[in-house]
Amino acid sequence: MARRHMGLAAALVLGAQMGVTQPGAAPASVGTTVTGVQLVQRGDVPPGPATAPRPPAPSRLDPAVRDAGARLAAPFRLGNADGSRSCPFALKAEPAGPGLAVDFDRPACAIIAFSAQVVAWLPDPSGSLRLLNAQGRTVAEFTEGANGSFEALREGDGVYFLTNPSAADEDTEIKVDEVVGEWDLARQAGTPICRWTLLDQPATNGKGKALAIATGCDPALLRFGPVAWDIEGGNILVRGDTDAAVIRFARQEDGGWARTPERGRPLLMNRP
Repeated sequence: MARRHMGLAAALVLGAQMGVTQPGAAPASVGTTVTGVQLVQRGDVPPGPATAPRPPAPSRLDPAVRDAGARLAAPFRLGNADGSRSCPFALKAEPAGPGLAVDFDRPACAIIAFSAQVVAWLPDPSGSLRLLNAQGRTVAEFTEGANGSFEALREGDGVYFLTNPSAADEDTEIKVDEVVGEWDLARQAGTPICRWTLLDQPATNGKGKALAIATGCDPALLRFGPVAWDIEGGNILVRGDTDAAVIRFARQEDGGWARTPERGRPLLMNRP
């Protein structure tokens, strides 16, 4: 009888190790020990340590974009139309955030409110350049003008310029007496639509020198309300009755002047 009981006990242990449950007996659970043997049910092997998801690869700029950026990267001066607010502002060729790096003194540029949003820039296939925020959205788009400078019109804000510092040094090369006097304005050479006179006396609005307009000017040209003129960055600026209303003229090889940037509609200024 004792020998029979020993055989039954051995069968129970072997059956438990093989996952066999005796009728009426509760199944062995993971971690249950039977006669010193650890029982592990099939399919209950604990998983290994979780694999951390790979961080997204940093965005890579198209080589053509980087090459265009390298050509445009340079120190500039960011300023508003009348020059009352400006600060040094450099475009770099190194990738940064959603585009290429910018380098400027943020406290110094705080006088230009939108600069607080700018974290990068990108060249555009059209030849313009865009200042970007952290999400890659355009804060201001500057179109190419004369002497390596760029101009942006921000709706409800005003006109801003990225001026090449070397061009700004050309101010002394243009004397007031060279440009004082009468000028004809035309959309195409030889067909004047207006005449105005640049005067060597202060403007009534206190911003530059006075300007007199002859009768018979094209009304469309006068919509921005020209009231004053000045010399800045080697250009002639004709200012309207608001800070956003400014036309910038760049000197041409023939001695005349032309609006810059052109924006699809040329405006020439030549001596009568």
